[in-house]
Amino acid sequence: MLSGRHPLSNQTPQQVPLGLNLDASATFANYWSANNGRLIEHLKQFISSDEGDEGGWVYIAGESGSGVSHLLQASSAFAKEQEISVIYVSLREMLAAYGDQSPVGIFDSMEKFDLLCLDDIELVAEKPVWQEQLFYLLEKIKNRTQSRLLIGGKRAATQLNLELADLQSRLAWATGFYLPALTDEDKLKFLQFKALQLGLSMTDEVAIFLLNRCSRLVGDLVSTLAELDKQAMISQRRLTIPWIKTVLAI
Repeated sequence: MLSGRHPLSNQTPQQVPLGLNLDASATFANYWSANNGRLIEHLKQFISSDEGDEGGWVYIAGESGSGVSHLLQASSAFAKEQEISVIYVSLREMLAAYGDQSPVGIFDSMEKFDLLCLDDIELVAEKPVWQEQLFYLLEKIKNRTQSRLLIGGKRAATQLNLELADLQSRLAWATGFYLPALTDEDKLKFLQFKALQLGLSMTDEVAIFLLNRCSRLVGDLVSTLAELDKQAMISQRRLTIPWIKTVLAI
């Protein structure tokens, strides 16, 4: 079976003139979570299942930095490994790309994928035409028992306050999961996990220093760690506080 993303490649059901970024580095293996191992197992079973019944829709909600987008993109990667046709769609990127243009027909043929990962769902609030187009897509998916839908957003379906009540009702059908924001203790462990993924050793002292002296936003922490990894490879240095102060000028 085929795998793809938006825009659909020449091998996917339909060509669509829009590019969306899929982070190929996002996998289940490099996702850190203190308590969500069961969710990952659920997603693996959900993706691999041959059944598309009422359990065929999953909705993951969580604030920025909780890992929602990572899990959707990791699900795409896992589906590709299983030779399951998949498409990852970020509504944030679609809205930015289309601006004031009409979205009519923009989701055409997406129901033909066995797995649709639909991210940033909350951004269609106050956009009735986009909501209508999504509703039509979900109706088509509902009628294809082999299709599965994985939705991600910052708020649960019941909290979206969509103008189109039918769309909100359809989204509420999904099996829901909530990812809590990372605590400071979680972020310390997250930093050490990500460092280990890069082949770096990070002590508690170094992790606490970074949390105290750098932005605690998860995306910023990842960027900081990437810079430290690059400089460590160049200088062949370990992660020590004096060296980090020099590299980051803090």
